[in-house]
Amino acid sequence: MSHWVIVGASRGIGLEFVKQLVARGDNVTATTRGDMSKASKLWSLAGSSDQGTCRLLECDVKSEASISAFARDLASIHGTSTSIDYVVINAGILKYPNSSSPNSPSLMRSSSFADFADHLHTNTIGPILVAQKLLASGVPIGSILFMSSDSGSATKFRAFEDGFAAYAASKAALNQALRHMAAELQRSGSQTTVNCLHPGEVATDMANVPVDWEVEGIISAEESVMKMIDVIEAKSGQMTGTFYQWDGQV
Repeated sequence: MSHWVIVGASRGIGLEFVKQLVARGDNVTATTRGDMSKASKLWSLAGSSDQGTCRLLECDVKSEASISAFARDLASIHGTSTSIDYVVINAGILKYPNSSSPNSPSLMRSSSFADFADHLHTNTIGPILVAQKLLASGVPIGSILFMSSDSGSATKFRAFEDGFAAYAASKAALNQALRHMAAELQRSGSQTTVNCLHPGEVATDMANVPVDWEVEGIISAEESVMKMIDVIEAKSGQMTGTFYQWDGQV
């Protein structure tokens, strides 16, 4: 039985992680932002399972105060004598369109300062601060996994993705930041590994946007998460600072 922390678990991929992990008997701490009383699907998992356990905490990745409070709460509940096996930082947004060009050829519009900043705060800065605060809390952590995207890949640039500039930039920044985190932890002698995952083209509410190209290889959240759990556990302790796809490809 493993202990998982899922940050950003109220819907989509995060909620599916909680469902599958609790169903197989693991202990899960899941977070949602804002009013936790509205997270009805998570509460049903927290209250009805006779297999694994699910504890709910609040964490808004756009608020440093909320992140700090979450790290303190987790340390207070969990203690420092036993480790958390896996932390999956899944919280993120996609506001479409978010083009970098004022003359984009289709239905796109250029990003405002606020839109671009919102992507960076939610997809980059907040997740990195969550990891930093948890690492500083004294709770031993085996692996930290950031939910990223191939849209932010420097080696697999997706030139056709009009209207994804701010989202792609925020994920590219996340990928670079976590590589620095992984290298710094390794030099310090820490046993915690830090990696990121591309979940695939997953059919979720966040991904349900009207794009001008055909999205190929769409998979369900159930299939994506099932494969990602396999990858996370198979790669645990082996690599750090690495970008994995949902199917295990690097």
